[in-house]
Amino acid sequence: MNDASLKGGNAGAPVAGNLENEVKASLVGGRLPCVAAFKVAEKLKVSRGQVGEMANALGLRIVDCQLGCFGTKKATHTDITGKEAPKALAEKVKSASNDGELPCAAAFKVAGQLKVTPKEVGDAATLLKIRIVRCQLGCFP
Repeated sequence: MNDASLKGGNAGAPVAGNLENEVKASLVGGRLPCVAAFKVAEKLKVSRGQVGEMANALGLRIVDCQLGCFGTKKATHTDITGKEAPKALAEKVKSASNDGELPCAAAFKVAGQLKVTPKEVGDAATLLKIRIVRCQLGCFP
């Protein structure tokens, strides 16, 4: 999906119009929470990347990363200082990572497999000094 299809004017216009409306309806305080963006993608059966592209096209800020990478302010992770990741979670995060990086989609997959929250996976990655990369919404590379 490119800027032209996001703004309409082609065969993708009905989807883009619905997407724009859903994104706008999901705003909280003028910002789009990560969890709301995921729900929009699921509801409209579009990719999470398309939702992120629409937010960008509308000049909206995505906030409150489910993995804890960012909130409305920069994540400082003071809530996990001095803690250790649970062993099973740490092992799964390490095995899903490559070269010290864990893709966002892989982090969500780990959360689903272990039945933990995405934030727990993000915290484990932080504690293990593994960087979350390739945000599914396009917020970071």
